[in-house]
Amino acid sequence: MKTVLFASIVTCACCAPVSLAQAQHDNHAHHAEPDKGTPVNAMCPIGQEPIVEGVPTIEYKGDTVGFCCPGCSDEFMAWDESKRDAFIISAKDGGGMDIEHHQPAVTASAVKSQPYTLGTCPVSGEELGSMGDPIIKVIDGREVRFCCNMCVPKFEKDSARYFKQIDEQMIADQMPYYPQTTCVVSGEPLVDDGEDIAINMIYANRLVRLCCNMCKTEFKKDPGAYIAKLDKAAADAQRVDYPLDKCMIGGKLGSMGEPSEIVLAGRLVRFCCPMCEPKVIADPAKYLGQLDEAWKNAAP
Repeated sequence: MKTVLFASIVTCACCAPVSLAQAQHDNHAHHAEPDKGTPVNAMCPIGQEPIVEGVPTIEYKGDTVGFCCPGCSDEFMAWDESKRDAFIISAKDGGGMDIEHHQPAVTASAVKSQPYTLGTCPVSGEELGSMGDPIIKVIDGREVRFCCNMCVPKFEKDSARYFKQIDEQMIADQMPYYPQTTCVVSGEPLVDDGEDIAINMIYANRLVRLCCNMCKTEFKKDPGAYIAKLDKAAADAQRVDYPLDKCMIGGKLGSMGEPSEIVLAGRLVRFCCPMCEPKVIADPAKYLGQLDEAWKNAAP
């Protein structure tokens, strides 16, 4: 009995270092750094979609970051440095991510903010571009553009007031293009006896009209699904009488196959090819102004 017990102890003692070494090796392998040039992320930090091979990457503090489309890199670099650093750490260490697939745990209802489509700085009122390229920031999940860096801290100090002003302007701007006369959640009418009873809300820089506060709560449970419904309604309503036969950036619509489309600030925008989309996103106020003028001229 003693011999057997001793043999068991010896066996365990001999195996323990091997098991420990193997565990250390496995742990090191799990946290191994990616090869140089290999993106540290599987999902785009902006679009929350899988990164796409062929879309240009960027080098950030020695790490490669991938994206789902060309315009996302500019938005990523517009983030505060601390936010960019936090994303890199999360992508490398798995914090807040699906460890098995190394992807951020994003719900199906997540909605990326649309671009800031107003033509003026919310703080100074100056025309964007009048002082050089606009400063683009994502604040409280929404893109905001400023005429200069000096306006950013002023906005952040009183963001509630400035967002209220932005919302009022965006509601007025997008209202003429709103595609539904019923609540996107309940289907109930938004007008009662000729009176507009809708609750107007700007969500991710997009106008949403609801019949009641209960629907507002319901909308926020799955905003992605409702925004997609609004986008489809807007595209279907505006496609038939779309006032342009040419892409605002490139050639004739249809000359390069089926036109690509996006819905921006409630407006359908059609392109000759997807490569033209980032140019409109970079200066939305300019191109939406041209589209508004085209609709005005096409009116009977």
